[in-house]
Amino acid sequence: MLLSIVASGLNYIIYPLFSRILGSGEYVDITISLSLFTQASTFLSSILAITIGLSKNERKDAGETNQKIELLQAFLFKLFLALSLLFLLFSPILAEQLHISALFAIPISLMMLLAIPIQIISGYLNGKNQMAKLGFVVLISAGSQFSIGLVASLLSHSALLTMLSMTIAQLVSLGLIYTIFSKDHLPVITRTLRTPLSTIRDKDFRKLLLYTGYSSLAIMAVGLIQIIDLFILQNLENVDMKFYADIYVISRVVFFAGMIFIWPFLGEMRVDHHHHNRKPFGKVLLSFGAITLLAVIGLYFAGDLLMNLLFSVHYGLPLVRDIGILSVLYKFFLLVITATVLYFIVLRSYIAIWFAAITSGAIYLFSLIVSKHSDMLSVLIWLNIIAGLAAAIGVAMLLFKTSVRHKTT
Repeated sequence: MLLSIVASGLNYIIYPLFSRILGSGEYVDITISLSLFTQASTFLSSILAITIGLSKNERKDAGETNQKIELLQAFLFKLFLALSLLFLLFSPILAEQLHISALFAIPISLMMLLAIPIQIISGYLNGKNQMAKLGFVVLISAGSQFSIGLVASLLSHSALLTMLSMTIAQLVSLGLIYTIFSKDHLPVITRTLRTPLSTIRDKDFRKLLLYTGYSSLAIMAVGLIQIIDLFILQNLENVDMKFYADIYVISRVVFFAGMIFIWPFLGEMRVDHHHHNRKPFGKVLLSFGAITLLAVIGLYFAGDLLMNLLFSVHYGLPLVRDIGILSVLYKFFLLVITATVLYFIVLRSYIAIWFAAITSGAIYLFSLIVSKHSDMLSVLIWLNIIAGLAAAIGVAMLLFKTSVRHKTT
């Protein structure tokens, strides 16, 4: 877990460093672009969860496990290559809404595609409960992006070139991972890409592919609502986006830290005796709560000092306190929602799809009806109300599922 904490620290600290290196406009651009990539690519979390489930269910036949995972990887590459092309096609419309260059769609698309094999490997190692090796994989990926992205920003002072350099960092990460773990029989990229999907004739495996597609889109939708506050406020009148971008970066530490605890929870869960999962789920909720409480206390008593330390700017404590705490609470509710969805994905339950679709749909509908004349405080309050209700429903569903004491498959 220590390696994952270090990796999350690198993912987080890059934002304050970009704030100091890049100009104000470039910093907002890269914050929005990286957030869009991070949250859009959360579809990879579903892939990781499904891979964990496969590794747990197929322990007796490692060869069959790898074959299924490699075929799954081939399907995902082709599926998201098509989605990336659609994303590029419609990127001018999206970029206009976000007030950034459409060129950012190129590195975002490439980074999403290259992240697929990294997440497949992570899920494979997690399912085998090889947490130390998983930590090294996460650290290699985060370290490469941190070092190469930081150097590129110092040399170019360009958000776009920095994003392109982080694409190169992912290629470097893959090379290092396959070199370091060459004896671990990791799922192979090249072999799966040469495999035509028409060769898949097993009915059960076709069901797995269909579920993977649905769950990937569902978790992507959940990922996108994690940054919908940025999207809404970007389009409001008289909003200081530099201020909220700074607040957003601080609140994201809650999400980065919380995600560290989700993967051990999924690795520990049982797919055959659901009632055993109550204890690890309780622990992960307590972890989310502790992280959120620390962030709220820090913002309440020293939010202005924290902003000055990280971003060298001065904002009034009451403003930082009010907006910052609401932003942190929103991330807490989304952590609970994400953990619930991923739990049901590991079980390959369609509850995950419906819950994710209804939750993201409700928040997206809210974003459409928000007036441009709304203020930052009221938008965040309503987002927390909707997300809080969804999180409570998700916890209730999971507790009901784990009340089953008989063996299920």
